[in-house]
Amino acid sequence: MLKKVTFSLVAVVIAGFVLLTNLTITHAAFYPVQKTGGAGLDIRTTPTINGKRVETNIPDGKKLWLYCYVNGESYKGSKIWDFADDNGYGGDLDQGYVPDYFIKTGSSKPVVGYCAF
Repeated sequence: MLKKVTFSLVAVVIAGFVLLTNLTITHAAFYPVQKTGGAGLDIRTTPTINGKRVETNIPDGKKLWLYCYVNGESYKGSKIWDFADDNGYGGDLDQGYVPDYFIKTGSSKPVVGYCAF
């Protein structure tokens, strides 16, 4: 329990830092998961397919909050990985990296600023 509380506090601090910097953050914060073919999307601790999973099987249509992006491992031709939270999916708030390929943003380019952490 202490680990989840600590992680949640760190998530709030990171979110506050991102929102208070000079990054360009999209005002339309929530974007839906797409193209998982029923397998669902996993949130990972690093911007790589082999990164540890912090949440699994987020279904298509579930909306995630995008904070910022980084360049990570290439996936389906894109190196864009979004730092996102799962909006409480599964009962708690999890944050980490997801391939932008699976987020329906309406653009093949980043829609949020580059992560400063």
